[in-house]
Amino acid sequence: MKSAAESAWWMLVVLWVMVGPLPGARGQQMGEPNRAMIKPSLVRLQPGQTQQFKAIMLATYLMAADAPKQVTWSVNGIEGGNEQVGTIDANGVYEAPAAAPSPNEIHIIAHVPEAANSLLFATVLVGDDEPKYELVNTWSEPIKSAEHFKSPHGIGLDKDGNLLIADVKANRVLRFTPDGKFLGDVGDGSGGEPGKFVEPRLAIIDDKGNIWATDSKSDRPRLQVFSPDGKFERQFAEKGILPGFLLRAHGMGFDRQQRLFVVDVDNFRVNVYSHDGDFLYDWGQVGTGPGQFNAPHGLYVDPSGDVFISGYYGPIQKFDSQGNYLFRFCHGDPPDGPVYFHSISGDRWGNVFVMVRNRSGYDNQLQTDGGRRLSVMKFNNNGDFVTGWSLEKPEHRESWAVVADDGTVYSLFQDAEHVGVQTFVPR
Repeated sequence: MKSAAESAWWMLVVLWVMVGPLPGARGQQMGEPNRAMIKPSLVRLQPGQTQQFKAIMLATYLMAADAPKQVTWSVNGIEGGNEQVGTIDANGVYEAPAAAPSPNEIHIIAHVPEAANSLLFATVLVGDDEPKYELVNTWSEPIKSAEHFKSPHGIGLDKDGNLLIADVKANRVLRFTPDGKFLGDVGDGSGGEPGKFVEPRLAIIDDKGNIWATDSKSDRPRLQVFSPDGKFERQFAEKGILPGFLLRAHGMGFDRQQRLFVVDVDNFRVNVYSHDGDFLYDWGQVGTGPGQFNAPHGLYVDPSGDVFISGYYGPIQKFDSQGNYLFRFCHGDPPDGPVYFHSISGDRWGNVFVMVRNRSGYDNQLQTDGGRRLSVMKFNNNGDFVTGWSLEKPEHRESWAVVADDGTVYSLFQDAEHVGVQTFVPR
């Protein structure tokens, strides 16, 4: 005679066999618990106007949506805000400043400790002007006589704000000051040995300033780690298709726990590693539907640990840290809009910067939008389009951009004659 508990257990086993695990039994079926959202996510206000923002704890399995128990509100990282950027009270009521600030894009942040995505971001545009990014510097080398570059691919920042540029044809990771002074190589240049490179695609840093670089060496680990001064330390992630292996690592990012997320173009998945290089888990399924990957290229981990992935043919998709699909945005928009999305980057406010081009520009010409050429498209953390701009010359190949904490954007470019970096600041 079975007890009631035993009977219930056997019923669960039968259900598992017949229909699979019950909802919520696996982390990637129901999503992270206790997620939150902010409303509204994008508003335009005139100076002195007010707007009510609110945070909402989303419904979970058999539980209704609710208000969070605790919310701390800030404006541009300042708790409660100030006269220059506007103020926000404990109830989420924001008052725009008396005069439109420059830049006029304001970031509202709700800190919700009980939520898995504990930082929520909304965008306020103050006044009638559109957000703009101004070109303030360009430095480059002539392609025919370039001293350092052959085909720069990815760009990152070191702990001192210098540029880390991975060049796939030069087989080097190079370090420059923001204004273009060459500082030296990370590692030992080109080659298949540890500490050398074959077609590196990106270099980024962890919270200690150590440099992590992707690689494409034949039958070698795909990820290499260097000290902040560029000395080789270790490598991991073998070449292949097995769990934890990589074929073509592209975008990378760390979360707050310093787990490393790496998107693999040819394995159509995201690999996650501990800071020690141990493989933890992955996710990914080939396809064009929600949550599926179509040549995934770009990756950005936001301040809450959510992960944005760009497919080369679009769109951008947002996942939680376990790989649960949340939503997608920035779809292809032919005939004159973007159809290719090479890379994405992000800033401290959870905004996503996308490098784009249209169909006619497969080789060099970038997106044309009503006669206005766009190289970079900026979306906020909720997928709302904020602004876009072009590099100085439209006849260039899109590559990569990186955003500093002060909002400065450094963009790689290559046109018919020159290759280098253009610097933009928000105005």
